Amino acid sequence: MDPFKKRMIALGGLLVVVVIGILVYRVVTGGGTGTGECGVTAPKRVQLTWWGDLPESAAQSVINAYVASRPYVSIAYTQLDPKTSEQQLIEAWARGTGPDIYAVRNEQLRYYAATSLLSPMPEATTSYTTTTSKQLGIKEVTETCRVTRAAPSAELLQNTFVTGAFNDIYRNGQVLGFPLQFDSIVMFYNQQLLDEAGVLTAPKTWEDVRQVVPKLTLLDDKGAIVRAGAAIGRSANVPRMPEILAGLFLQYQVKLTDPAGTQALFPTEKATNQVVEFASSFGNSTKVTYTWDETFPSALDALAQGKVAIAFGTLADLTTVRSQTTGADIRVAAFPQGTVRGTSYIADYWVQTVAPRAVDPNVAWDFLRFSADTAQVQLVLQQTGGTPAIRTLVEAARVGAEEGVTSTSQIFAQQAATAVGWFAGVDAAKARTALNGLVDDVATRASSTAEAIDRAASIFVLALRSPS
Repeated sequence: MDPFKKRMIALGGLLVVVVIGILVYRVVTGGGTGTGECGVTAPKRVQLTWWGDLPESAAQSVINAYVASRPYVSIAYTQLDPKTSEQQLIEAWARGTGPDIYAVRNEQLRYYAATSLLSPMPEATTSYTTTTSKQLGIKEVTETCRVTRAAPSAELLQNTFVTGAFNDIYRNGQVLGFPLQFDSIVMFYNQQLLDEAGVLTAPKTWEDVRQVVPKLTLLDDKGAIVRAGAAIGRSANVPRMPEILAGLFLQYQVKLTDPAGTQALFPTEKATNQVVEFASSFGNSTKVTYTWDETFPSALDALAQGKVAIAFGTLADLTTVRSQTTGADIRVAAFPQGTVRGTSYIADYWVQTVAPRAVDPNVAWDFLRFSADTAQVQLVLQQTGGTPAIRTLVEAARVGAEEGVTSTSQIFAQQAATAVGWFAGVDAAKARTALNGLVDDVATRASSTAEAIDRAASIFVLALRSPS
């Protein structure tokens, strides 16, 4: 196709995205719907606290936009430490000083809902907007309008957000929260180490990974690993091991659970043994793919230090790795697939929700639905460089990727289209214990594969039924 025509098609596509985005903004926030009246009495002042995952500047831009037309609201923001966020929240709630609005990882959302640590969105929210105008060009007149809007429907949410986000935030007819960004597990690699091993392109499939790992692995004369090919095969120093295994299960049609997340299905799935043995082979000293053991630092630290060629993580992880490395050429590729045409990815992102003891749940939810619209999400992404969860913005971020020049942002956008959460049950922490133990038992030959699967299943079932 003529290059000029390609550019025109791309520009036309972007225009459509922008127009649709405006419509999404109006519908999700209720801009074109709802009931209301003007000339009402201004409400009492509401002061909220928000503990989130966003940088201060990004969160403040959304807060400023919201309170500009709602002067009766003030929102104080605190950025959570991702490593200790859960502990911060638990300790604050125990003291009765927790936030009104907070962020939680998508894999923990059902746990927080099951333990009544969040308050689902009400059937409708009411907001008051204040405007000031001049009558006859002289006298200033302030008018307050009240608008009540129904919560977005399942159909609207499904059409607005990517599938992975919709599956997480909408459960049993209730909205549990809104994502302002979306993230997923990708593959990181050290280009210099690949070049030294004669591996010119990053692996695209797991078969590619199996073939290149021996080339990337360096052993000493005693057979000890000096430099690893990939951080996979053990759990103690691979924080993303459950996501990696879940991604493999997804690609090879192994169902972890039923759709409702009430039954563990993987023990009886046909390909379970094969997938578990493959994932564990990288940590099994008897296998030709042996490349990783517990003597290495945590996977991302090892990557930053040049001790491993390949590791796995999210966009947030990439930012951390690049800040720690001293000159290593760390690059990004899509999460490896079972086939060259695969599109199965694992989502890992934060959801903003409302605490059950919020000072004013109505205002808190009104703020969140405002924050999750296209205009505000774009403000956030401009400052964070993150990936959107809104379909139209994802499509805009993917423009140009099909022409063969794929940037890091386009890789994450492409994955966002089909990435889904890895766990459909309640207690993700317990499920992680089950999958980590499964990989370790097989890698270290502590038990047979069948025995390891049975042991993991017994723990996994408990993770589905109730919180710990």
